[in-house]
Amino acid sequence: MAHSFIPWLLLAGGIVGLAIGANWLVDGASRLALRFGISPMVVGLTIVGFGTSMPEFSVSVLAAARGSTDLSLGNAVGSNIMNLLLVLGVAAVVAPIHVIGARKVLVRDLVFGLVPAAILLVAARSGTISRSTAAMLLAVFVVFIWVALTQVKKKDATETIVTGSPLRHFAVTAIGIAVLVGGSEMLVRGGVELARRFSVSEAVIGLTLVAFGTSLPELATSVTAVLKGESEIGVGNVLGSNVFNLGMVVGTAFFLRPGSISPFVVSQDIPILIASTFVVGLIVLRDGRISRAEGALMLSVFTAYLIFIGIRGS
Repeated sequence: MAHSFIPWLLLAGGIVGLAIGANWLVDGASRLALRFGISPMVVGLTIVGFGTSMPEFSVSVLAAARGSTDLSLGNAVGSNIMNLLLVLGVAAVVAPIHVIGARKVLVRDLVFGLVPAAILLVAARSGTISRSTAAMLLAVFVVFIWVALTQVKKKDATETIVTGSPLRHFAVTAIGIAVLVGGSEMLVRGGVELARRFSVSEAVIGLTLVAFGTSLPELATSVTAVLKGESEIGVGNVLGSNVFNLGMVVGTAFFLRPGSISPFVVSQDIPILIASTFVVGLIVLRDGRISRAEGALMLSVFTAYLIFIGIRGS
């Protein structure tokens, strides 16, 4: 009986480890960067954005390295769908989201979120993600960072005073990475074991349970930002994270180990991701806000997506 709970314990422990590790990584690395003179906006765009996507990165890369390529891709694609529909939906229901004045940045992030999805839709339709396809995804991510940093440098002249010794910040960063890796190991092992036990594909486990676990940092960050009246941070966190997930996460995972993937992820889930990106983009850009009603609608669509996965059963 005890043995039957082990995969669930691994899954739960992995989620907790990812949340704690990501928090420590962001805290330590951002303070370390600020101490060495890197501006707050650059830290927010790179380190904090990377930190909230670090669970997806560590889980997907580890899964791909172990040959669980379906779990790797499913985690990234599922996390992006959850970010758009679940995270923003919950945040909007908690408090209406207003992003007036950030239209240019939102359009940039939406475009860069669509490009890697389109690359996968075309280049991976054969059921394989090659190293050349992974290189294209990484190139998109590099261009995104370059464009974003170029825009930041034009208007960022803020100085920030940081307390604490560099050694302490380095230690917090290193421990955060270690906890993240350990959490990823537990989440991957638990997810693979559950997939085998219930005869469900690793792709489905990645699209649902693992994706939910790795999306928790984005959920916590976005809801907190909205409650504090910082809606732009909440939306920007989601859109930026989605670029990280498909560009850097999938790109790195499959560049290190190219492999075959379940065709339905490319033919069904990635088109759903693209459609969700378009819909959320239209909602936000139409009047610069996401109302509670629109947030509830997004949650309803996400629920329908989960039902679809359950009916598909593959």
